[in-house]
Amino acid sequence: MNKWEYAESIESSSIVNIEKKYGIFIDGKFQNANSKKFIKTISPSTEEVLSSVSLGNEIDINSAVESAKEGLKIWSKLSGTERAKYLFKLARLIQERSREFAVLETLDGGKPIKESRDFDLPQVAANFFYFAGWADKLDLSWNAKGLKPYGIVGQIIPWNFPLLMLSWKVAPALATGNVVILKPAESTPLTAILFAELCQEVGLPPGVFNLVTGDGSTGAALVKHPDISKIAFTGSTGVVSIFKKKQQIGI
Repeated sequence: MNKWEYAESIESSSIVNIEKKYGIFIDGKFQNANSKKFIKTISPSTEEVLSSVSLGNEIDINSAVESAKEGLKIWSKLSGTERAKYLFKLARLIQERSREFAVLETLDGGKPIKESRDFDLPQVAANFFYFAGWADKLDLSWNAKGLKPYGIVGQIIPWNFPLLMLSWKVAPALATGNVVILKPAESTPLTAILFAELCQEVGLPPGVFNLVTGDGSTGAALVKHPDISKIAFTGSTGVVSIFKKKQQIGI
């Protein structure tokens, strides 16, 4: 019987720097969650504990909402041209750090490095470039002068394409003047946390992008908050039942 030996990947895990614990990202900075509880994120390929992330609760969601309200006052008044500058910068930084993002995505989610490196990351950057280009053209193309941003958008993404799903939801929301509170999947939160670091680097106004990690209870608190104007969700049909009372749901 042949013994198969595989060549090592050209990408190394040493390219990423994973902290032992992560807090939540609110008001433009990382901070400790109110719950003081953590959940572990584990590499599927080795069953190694990569890190522990905060288990956000209702108080944390409320803090994120209050921050988003302040962020909305700034972001919704910026011109599309000004919003585009931030999105273009995010797109370029994603390109520059694409290897780091790809390795982190593979470590946290278990997908082959070829998929995360050669498909996911180019698409993530392209998506931010695309919506950055639309930000100053909405009135011209869609006769949108009478339309206004929803406001605070709660977004919940799944485990299988975490960063790509983030880009599909965050980029269009920001381009159109909304602010975001994101809850990533509890099993694959690390690339969303790295994205929050990029938001700091580009100087995105505080409260425009907020990240609260956690499990289903965290997502439920986000959905049920009365000041959330719209929910963007990708996940199982069973979970979506908690959204029945929300009028604005994007899948």
